[in-house]
Amino acid sequence: MIQEEEKKFFIKELGRLIHDYEKCREQEFKQQIYEDIMLLISVLH
Repeated sequence: MIQEEEKKFFIKELGRLIHDYEKCREQEFKQQIYEDIMLLISVLH
């Protein structure tokens, strides 16, 4: 289980990735960002 400080870091990073995903126009990069988002979500659960 992750510690509270790690959880805060991951949530902050998740917000950045979501922002990058919304702004990204290149499908290849968008897919990579999506995979990173899903990985962080799985870590937070």
